Amino acid sequence: MHATRRAILDVLKRRGSASLKELANDLGRVPVTVRAHVQALESDALVASSDVRGQRGRPYRVYTLTLRAEERFFPKQYDDLALQLLSGIAQMEGKEALQLLVDRVAENMAAAQRPRVEGMPIEQRVAEVTRIIEETGGVAELTETDEGYVVQEYNCPYLSVSRQSVHVCEIDRRLVSKLVGAPVELSPSRLRDGAPSCAFTIPARDPSLS
Repeated sequence: MHATRRAILDVLKRRGSASLKELANDLGRVPVTVRAHVQALESDALVASSDVRGQRGRPYRVYTLTLRAEERFFPKQYDDLALQLLSGIAQMEGKEALQLLVDRVAENMAAAQRPRVEGMPIEQRVAEVTRIIEETGGVAELTETDEGYVVQEYNCPYLSVSRQSVHVCEIDRRLVSKLVGAPVELSPSRLRDGAPSCAFTIPARDPSLS
């Protein structure tokens, strides 16, 4: 990235928002030069703009960082925090409490999506769950077998955490199980077996008929 564009991102990070004049002053550049770089950042969806009405005079434009810029250029430590939380709960409350937490998290996630699958036969529920996986950052593929269904997951959104904690995989397995309304087996695991994907295996029998 051009040094001036990176400097613009840094200024916006410190200020929160800035006008073209403020950016030019902070960078020691003329506004016309800064404007060209800001426009390029907007084209890359790294900077967003909005008009602000001052006390007097015409509205002026201010610029802010987009979420894409925040994630790309100002890394967060979400993974480390998640691992520390899981470890802390296990140390303070024990493994049983951690399992309860896993189930609660899976249930909360399932509750948000359950209206999308209620009343469906199992084959439709499995197809809808596959779409949900993709909508939440996964790359999923559904295959029907003689025994039931297999949903292959090629992109774990939590991969860096799941490599260090099997509980993350268990949350996903329970989530899928709660949504399809059937027992789900998760294998192989990218974490445990080094496979290129994870596979959720779901029996064909509709539990509503049992």
